[in-house]
Amino acid sequence: MPNNNSGNNQVQATVMRSLMAVGTEREAKFYTNIFQSLDPERFALIVIDPRCLARPLLEALISDLKILSNLGLTPILVVGALHADRTNVGIQSQRLCQALDKAKVKMAKLNCASYQFISEVKKQAKSGHFVVLEMTEYKVGMDLQKIADRLKPAKIVFLQPSGGFQVGGKRLAVVNLDSPDNFPTKDALSTGQQKLIEIVKLMIGSSDYKCTYVIVSPLNLLSELFTVRGAGTMLRRGAKVKCYKSYKGVGKRALKDAIETAFDRVLLPDYLRRPISKICLEENLRGGAIVTELEGMSYLSKFWVSQEAQGEGIARDIWQVLRNDTPAFFWRSRNDNPFNNWYMKMCEGMQVSGDWRVFWVGLQASEIPSAVLAAANFAQDFKQE
Repeated sequence: MPNNNSGNNQVQATVMRSLMAVGTEREAKFYTNIFQSLDPERFALIVIDPRCLARPLLEALISDLKILSNLGLTPILVVGALHADRTNVGIQSQRLCQALDKAKVKMAKLNCASYQFISEVKKQAKSGHFVVLEMTEYKVGMDLQKIADRLKPAKIVFLQPSGGFQVGGKRLAVVNLDSPDNFPTKDALSTGQQKLIEIVKLMIGSSDYKCTYVIVSPLNLLSELFTVRGAGTMLRRGAKVKCYKSYKGVGKRALKDAIETAFDRVLLPDYLRRPISKICLEENLRGGAIVTELEGMSYLSKFWVSQEAQGEGIARDIWQVLRNDTPAFFWRSRNDNPFNNWYMKMCEGMQVSGDWRVFWVGLQASEIPSAVLAAANFAQDFKQE
């Protein structure tokens, strides 16, 4: 009798190799574990532009959905959510279902006007079926906002041929909806993109749960889902970041766990007993910055973002708060730290000293030599491996 577990393991191994082709092994395993830990219907709500249901985009989409199916992930696929002309929604959803069936992906088609269809969505997702939701009614049934509120997906993906927003031919990885510093101008967006932004603003403003909103092309769906850098445009509100002058009121156990998880290393027992000048924290401890004093100057002792939050723009939010509150400081990073490319964009200067790169912003020229020396020779923060 064949060993089904062995067959499933082989499929999983093949799928993981596919994911590693778009990112690293660590990223692939990390995001797969997160997604598989969610209720099946909460993995992702994928809102499909009908232009993505024509070749070659449809073929790319089905290929990626087949991989998700082999991982046991069941996204909810929505057809007809963003377009006033819904006469062809039935044809579009039928085309999608036929392609899924041909690829041997289990699926079930439901209409959003169906009675108690949310409970049916959950039932079908739990049984391993992809649910294709078709929106054919204007005034009957649930709209996208209501569906999201009931299913509470971890990620809402808008599949668009454009693959996201671009300015000057360069992809905008993150757009803060309430911040003008990186918001594209109206003339850089199509009418459809402007409408999409307004829809997301309304959804974010009325949702009482955390959700990530992204625009991506079917050609890059896996890269968006399973890599830190993403492949589309994330639409988000700015993170809520507060600064404190001490650890008072900050749960040290949760803080310690957050830092150690982000760095994948264990802090020395005395680290959180050392004096600090300030600590800036994202409200859910998904990122933060700790500033101390070294050689009479502000020294950024720790700067982190949790892995699941990387790519969301939280690092930039924390950095802006830190810069506004601390105009001049320096910090160090190991030469092999993958975050160094980001630091290079943020710093005003950098010098390599032994195993360390020392960065600075706002320092006087006369302060730089002592800052580099002090950072390179400062005590360790983590236990030696």
